[in-house]
Amino acid sequence: MKHRIHFLFFTIAGLAAHADSLEQIANVFVEDGLKLHHIEFSITDTHFESHGDKKHEILTDRYGDTPQQSDGRILLKPNGDAVSQAYSWDYNASRPGKYWVELVYALAKGKSTAVPNISSYRIQTQLDDTGAANRFRNVTLGKVYFVEPGKQKIELKFRGEMPRVRALILRPAPEGEPIGQALDRSVLLHARDVTLHSTKVQYETKPHKNTVGYWVNATDRVCWDFTVTSDGMFDVEIHQGCGNGQGGSLVALEVAGQKLDFTVKDTGHFQNFIPYRVGTVNLPKGEHRFWIKPLKKARNAIMDVRRIRLIPIN
Repeated sequence: MKHRIHFLFFTIAGLAAHADSLEQIANVFVEDGLKLHHIEFSITDTHFESHGDKKHEILTDRYGDTPQQSDGRILLKPNGDAVSQAYSWDYNASRPGKYWVELVYALAKGKSTAVPNISSYRIQTQLDDTGAANRFRNVTLGKVYFVEPGKQKIELKFRGEMPRVRALILRPAPEGEPIGQALDRSVLLHARDVTLHSTKVQYETKPHKNTVGYWVNATDRVCWDFTVTSDGMFDVEIHQGCGNGQGGSLVALEVAGQKLDFTVKDTGHFQNFIPYRVGTVNLPKGEHRFWIKPLKKARNAIMDVRRIRLIPIN
């Protein structure tokens, strides 16, 4: 989970109440609006120090009891000493979907090349030195797609100098393309472009589905990032389906600091999509993130969602 750090420097005495706190830090970053910026950090057995952005609150990715966190992030620890300049992990993916691959590494001097092999992704990335063996940097190696849940072989090799690996992070990525406004000022948030902050809910690609589905965990959330170039008031219309007797779940629709609660309707089948107007929101120009967050699961599954439409009110 994300943890907030309110000081830029820690001593081991200050962490005595939290065993292994330093060891659990995988990555350090700040959030600037909707943007996530990774910052370099130094860590030893006794202290932690961040380098860079001082204007925003410092956050961390921290290892949990399992590699996958409840919001969908997968944090992989280096599994012992690298053999033949290579690491490998066997990961049991809980759902299909797309992820950004991030490497958190330190390299005192020289250069190295990271060569990933993850779900057939093999594009190489050059790694520059970080200046010290305990100064870590996050670089994005690319985007990968798990076509199906289940066992995944994750391999990472290096050519040149061998870096010190702090973590390999798979962070949920958009399933589709960037979203903007249409000529009529409407915004279409389709299932195919969703970002899944989840362990179970997924984008189901089959033509007769084409939906955000398999929503069995109330902790799973989804969002869409989009850009508004023509501001104003918008009606929020959700196209949702829900199986016989499965209605009644409560979800929150959130965007631009505004929240609309919606009770899921029974439509007779999870792929029987019916549009419902939920309410109105005011969207200024700029970048926005639209969330669907379950508040209460009534039955076995929450709903399927094919799309959200933001319809301008003239």
